[in-house]
Amino acid sequence: MMAPDFIIIGAMKCGTTSLYRYLGAHPDIGLSREKETDFFLAKQNFAQGLDWYRAQFASGARINGEASPNYTKHTEFPGVPERIFDTAPGVRLIYIVRDPVDRFLSQYHHHAIAGEANPDPRHVLSTRAGRNYLECSRYFKQLSRYLDFFPRDQIFVASFDELRERPHSLVRQVFDFLEVDSAVAVDGLDRAHNQRSSLQGLPQWYFRARRSPLLKAIKGRLPQPLYEAMLNRLRRAPQGELPRIDEDLRAELKNLLKDDAMRFRDFTGMPFANWSL
Repeated sequence: MMAPDFIIIGAMKCGTTSLYRYLGAHPDIGLSREKETDFFLAKQNFAQGLDWYRAQFASGARINGEASPNYTKHTEFPGVPERIFDTAPGVRLIYIVRDPVDRFLSQYHHHAIAGEANPDPRHVLSTRAGRNYLECSRYFKQLSRYLDFFPRDQIFVASFDELRERPHSLVRQVFDFLEVDSAVAVDGLDRAHNQRSSLQGLPQWYFRARRSPLLKAIKGRLPQPLYEAMLNRLRRAPQGELPRIDEDLRAELKNLLKDDAMRFRDFTGMPFANWSL
């Protein structure tokens, strides 16, 4: 493998894990051993070099891909589109999105479960983390960084709502985009992955430990059912309730995100009819 054939670039909390698993069920598609290689992040694995990156993929598949939602967090991790283009100018990019407000709140709750976020939602927008959540929900702004390097026909924009409501239809569209046989029957499309409910109950030390190279290496070599069984052994009853989100925060988020959402609709030509803004 010279370079990946496709990358799911985000967005975080928009079904990237489910889509990654669904695509990996196709006999012609190989996946990175660890879903999120984060290779193109200067602060993470880019210094490991291209040989390290190639080693993350098993040989034998007709095409290979990965999924790293951190690739559409430009404020936190600048320079990603340039590095991808310099390494794999012909790569196909998949960007899956959901209601920008719901995505913001899902990321906030994700980090609250992991003990990484301010537990009081009234102050989240005044924090650096909250501002980063906001930027991640500005889909047009994030994708514009890629359009400086990649032609539009190398980018597939997918809807989280369609993935949830019509997964077979969406997966066939992605197969067509990747130029693999879209008539192949894929099992397991009724199962969602990495849902918030599956994360609640895990001890907070797990969220810190899973970023370690050792745990990533273990996860990459364990069969998925065995890894999930290990998580079930770790899972405990949730301690307390997640922070409640009031309508004032939702209204403020809609106001802050509406202009980017309008530009994103205009760019994609997609209605996103279920969005709240």
